[in-house]
Amino acid sequence: MTCDDSLPPSWPVVPLGALVECLDAGRVPLNRAQRAQRPGPVPYHGASGVTGHVDRALFDGALVLLGEDGAPFADPMRDVAFFHEGPLWAGNHVHVLRPRAGVDGRFVAHALNTLSYGPYVEGATRAKLTRARMNSLPVPSPSLACQRLVADRLEGSLQRIDGQLHLLDGLDGLAREQVQAIIAQAARAARGARRLVGHVFDIVGGGTPATTQPAYWGDDVTWLTPADLPPGRPCWVTRGLRGLSAAGLAACRAILVPAGALVVSTRAPVGRVGLGRGPLAVSQGCKALVPRGENVDLRYAALALWAAAPELRRRAGGSVFPEVDTLTLASLELTLPPLACQRRVARAVWARLEQVTAQADERARLRGLLREYRVAVRRAAMGAAPPS
Repeated sequence: MTCDDSLPPSWPVVPLGALVECLDAGRVPLNRAQRAQRPGPVPYHGASGVTGHVDRALFDGALVLLGEDGAPFADPMRDVAFFHEGPLWAGNHVHVLRPRAGVDGRFVAHALNTLSYGPYVEGATRAKLTRARMNSLPVPSPSLACQRLVADRLEGSLQRIDGQLHLLDGLDGLAREQVQAIIAQAARAARGARRLVGHVFDIVGGGTPATTQPAYWGDDVTWLTPADLPPGRPCWVTRGLRGLSAAGLAACRAILVPAGALVVSTRAPVGRVGLGRGPLAVSQGCKALVPRGENVDLRYAALALWAAAPELRRRAGGSVFPEVDTLTLASLELTLPPLACQRRVARAVWARLEQVTAQADERARLRGLLREYRVAVRRAAMGAAPPS
């Protein structure tokens, strides 16, 4: 069979089991603690890629790794199959496949990343691809020369796309550092008095009603958790993913605070900051900060608190996950210049941060387009139909 540039290619399709030998019997799972006890240069492969390194290998040579359970089977933008050449340790959440003679493992991995797995995986909460169903997956099987040609071309194209994605990720990292530097510089330049958070704000804790009681949940009360707060610089927060009913608020220790409060996450993760546009309550993973007087600009205070987040994280305690209690938060110092200076600093910094955010949004848009293009390039090379 020849391999030309016509698309879609008219290749025969065979079951995956005819192209690979399954080596799953040799897998040995290691949890994170066990991997930490045996550091080394050998990659440890899980369902979605390499998750660490260990001291020795269970497998070697050219291998195709295909997720068994926990892989993103429903997300066409993410890979579920990987080609690996060399020493490897694999856990029991990924199928380990050795290409048979006359089969290029790179080609097989690319083909597996173009399939729609809906008819093949099972499980309502955690999708699982059993060995029997894996062996029946339909995979194109042109000549070895054609496989190699397609794999070579795809690798060149995908490497260029991945390079652009890596560049965008690097720019995001620089942008985060820029935001931190802007806020830290503004806080130093303000040159105000150092005030304890507990002297400037009333600190209000939160609570969570029973999740098994539907009557406790609704749209009566805005209720925020750490997940509802921005992972980057502070911003206004209007609603959370879930809300409370009046009965739910009464049933837990959460207290409704007025509009114009700051919300800071004090548990997993520590240090996210949001500004409340309206009345709200918080979970026990957050604290609401209500200004005690008229001498605090909320946007300035949010920036100052976010700039102090590394110190807050340093002070965090907890045996299970980092957590900051009310006394620790109250003892944190913020620089508070006169109100007019706070407003001037907040306006300037907020405007600059809006520019940084707009640039980040554009990078996110480009990243999405590149990921879509990456999927389209591979599917076109394999002659696969677009995902439904």
